[in-house]
Amino acid sequence: MKIALLNDTHCGVRGDMIQMSDYAGRFYNEIFFPYLDEHDIKHIIHLGDYFDRRKYVNFASMKANMEHFIDPMNERGITMDLIIGNHDTYYKNTNDVNSPQLLLYNQPNVNVITEHEVREYDGFRIAMSPWINPENYADAVEFLMTADAPWCMGHFEFEGALMMPGMTCQHGLDHSYVKRFEQVLSGHFHQKSEFANIKYLGSQMQFTWSDYGDEKYFHILDTETRELTPVHNPLTMFEKCFYDDSKETFETISNKDYTKYAGKFTKVIVVNKDNPYWFDTFLDKVHGVNPLHVAVVDDNKHMDFLGDDDIENVEDTLTILTNYVDGLDIQGKKKPLTDLMTSLYHEALDEHTYL
Repeated sequence: MKIALLNDTHCGVRGDMIQMSDYAGRFYNEIFFPYLDEHDIKHIIHLGDYFDRRKYVNFASMKANMEHFIDPMNERGITMDLIIGNHDTYYKNTNDVNSPQLLLYNQPNVNVITEHEVREYDGFRIAMSPWINPENYADAVEFLMTADAPWCMGHFEFEGALMMPGMTCQHGLDHSYVKRFEQVLSGHFHQKSEFANIKYLGSQMQFTWSDYGDEKYFHILDTETRELTPVHNPLTMFEKCFYDDSKETFETISNKDYTKYAGKFTKVIVVNKDNPYWFDTFLDKVHGVNPLHVAVVDDNKHMDFLGDDDIENVEDTLTILTNYVDGLDIQGKKKPLTDLMTSLYHEALDEHTYL
């Protein structure tokens, strides 16, 4: 039996932007379901954060999700087990009120997993773990240490897991509780990573600038061989373009293909700008393909000492915050402050739309 694995699809992400719903629709219709059709895959396990907002769901986002995902799934006779993630729960201390259970209750092909349980797939047993919170913590730990299953799947926040490049989670569940499993697969952190016997699958789509340059995959589990196959999603929502008129001519600027920026969040990074007219022409060309949003980083006076690799990361908000903390003279306090700023940054992304 082959099972498709999804996680952190975040219906309604970025303040319910219709363009993000359309992007998700392209992933499902152009990449995901065609692969399932080709390989005759009839079951999905979703590892949590099906919805984005904990407090409410936008009707337009819900309608788009039905049309792009639920309806095509039902038409194909595909079933899904959906594990509750932290974004799916209304309260932070219990999973009792959750959006998948309330909004997908009338979908016979969807089974929402709100309690810790072992499920069997063609003889292969998997321990399923929804989001762990203060109410279910003790039961969760007991389950993870005793469940009769070789593999475990869930929406975990493990201490020591990679949150993003160069930054690990300094709190959360002790991973020794799951060391008895052959393999643990998890959603939650959007960066694909692994440590010990734990694999964070990473999100299948790009949602913020933190996802720029990060290759995205969904996964296929073969229950007979226990092989996990990543399937690449080539669709992106974030692009950078570098302007340096010392390496261009007016003709190359005028005739360049700018279509890759159409419908995407775009950052124009000015490396060198000697001719204002050329630069205005360049911006007109970028805007002419209708990008979703354009931000110009024009700080070339301070870029003379930077190499190409440094320029790639110069404008990432979280990188700027982290570098600022690193430069402070506060011995022994940098790590807690960095973790706090990271937590606040992601909480802000959850609550607001950032262009």
